[in-house]
Amino acid sequence: MAPTSPAPTSAVARSSRWEGRRWLTFLVAFVVLFVPMALWALASPIASIPDEPSHAIRAAAVARGEVAVVPWDQNSTLTAATVPENIANAHDLLCFAFHAEVTADCQTPLRDTDQTLVETGSSAGLNSPVFYALVGWPSVFLTGDAAFYGMRMVSALLCAASLAVMFMQLTLLPRFRWAIVGGVVGVTPMVVYLAGSINPNGLEVAAAGGLFATLLATFRGSQLGRRLVEQAGLALVLASALITTRSISLLWLLVIAVVAMLLGQRERVLRVLRSPIAWLLIAAIGVACALTVLWYANPPALGPGGPVTQASPASLLFVFFFTELQTVDFLFGMIGFFGWVDTSAPSLTLAAWTTCIALLVAVAFLWGKRGTKWAMWVFLAVIVLVPGFTQLGVYSEYGYIWQGRYTLAMLICLLTVAGVALDDAGLGADGRVRHFVTGAYAFLFAGHLLAFVMVLRRYIVGANGSLSEMFFNDGWEPPFGWKSLALIYAVVSVLTVVLLRRVFVVSAGADITRDDQLVTPAERLETAEIQRLDTAEIQRIQDIRANRGR
Repeated sequence: MAPTSPAPTSAVARSSRWEGRRWLTFLVAFVVLFVPMALWALASPIASIPDEPSHAIRAAAVARGEVAVVPWDQNSTLTAATVPENIANAHDLLCFAFHAEVTADCQTPLRDTDQTLVETGSSAGLNSPVFYALVGWPSVFLTGDAAFYGMRMVSALLCAASLAVMFMQLTLLPRFRWAIVGGVVGVTPMVVYLAGSINPNGLEVAAAGGLFATLLATFRGSQLGRRLVEQAGLALVLASALITTRSISLLWLLVIAVVAMLLGQRERVLRVLRSPIAWLLIAAIGVACALTVLWYANPPALGPGGPVTQASPASLLFVFFFTELQTVDFLFGMIGFFGWVDTSAPSLTLAAWTTCIALLVAVAFLWGKRGTKWAMWVFLAVIVLVPGFTQLGVYSEYGYIWQGRYTLAMLICLLTVAGVALDDAGLGADGRVRHFVTGAYAFLFAGHLLAFVMVLRRYIVGANGSLSEMFFNDGWEPPFGWKSLALIYAVVSVLTVVLLRRVFVVSAGADITRDDQLVTPAERLETAEIQRLDTAEIQRIQDIRANRGR
């Protein structure tokens, strides 16, 4: 475990100010995140998100008290669910799936708002019911398409809150300028898209990012007493949300907890682990994990998902290496592969994220602190190797099923660690760097907006349809019209870039040049002397001096 040195006095003071207004930070981040997620929720046609019909059916069933699952009589590979006919018909709305030139107009004759309860099947019955209970309740009192949009909006609320906690927690670090940059790059268009859908993958990513940042801030900060209780409460909620999304999230929880603890200050980690709050937290998360494991350990006896083949060791070896060779394709999937894996993000969007991800990771490996860079290797190894090993376990029955979005939870942690490594190394930000980062933000959010518009194009006129026809002819329209949604998305994107630039400039970082201009030579010597002290002790000394000054 490599201890991190405290930040200079001026950086600590700025960090303390951010801690005092942490819930304002949360609120601002929540609004900035929720608006584009809600726009995606409105812009995506019903059932256009991967597996959304099954997730919607399962959510509506759990909301009506149907938690236990049994095989469906008409198809033993699915679990039975009793839901309103309007929701049960979601499977019939896939007329455009896998056909990028078929528009969402094909759904019009298939719409049915009948609320009569009928039995249908869902492929999501093996998942933990917690996520579905959280998002399914709007379907109890909303009818027609509003039931789908209501469930999507609840998912967006949960994801926006989880990611807002992530950014709030990052501002509690002694240095967090580059950590914020890493978090922003980690929120790819695919993350925002999934958040505005009925799919546990979105909450999985958001909860993973929020939990990792919370544990980092806890093991590196100075929170005690009520503040430590607050940190523990957030960690418990986020950990519980994470592990109840998908079965592999139990692995994500283990990786996140171990890496965050080893990145903490040794004395701080020991102090936290000796507190009763920490043991209560560990016990509560242990209970949640045990219940989740118990759920997955007792699945219903479903029929085989496909023809089971006996794979030889040689063929399994081929499966592993073939999956590993798709790592770059999986990266593109983490950036944006929309619809039923039939609509790729535009080239500019892919270029924006691949460039920024590669730059951030490369710079972190070159100039990041050595005691932090090992964590990047851990997350990289998980991102690269887990798909191959997971594919080995399911290939015989399901074939190749892995998609890039399945490792988004680890990507957001990797990019956050890359930023932390640069903050730990004291990488400054002069005028040129600030302009460069602002330009990168603008590049990224142009990619966000273009992905949003091009996915709308795919459902209005087809993936290769005419833009002029999209603008001037009648076709499928989302609620409130696509032009209104796109305009709001553009305005929010511009305002977000302005806000992020401001955060980058005023955040608590390691600007040696800027800090030197704020203190006298005597204060610099004093700062160098107290850098060996714990962050909490530094704050105590500053408070004493402030009282004497009064």
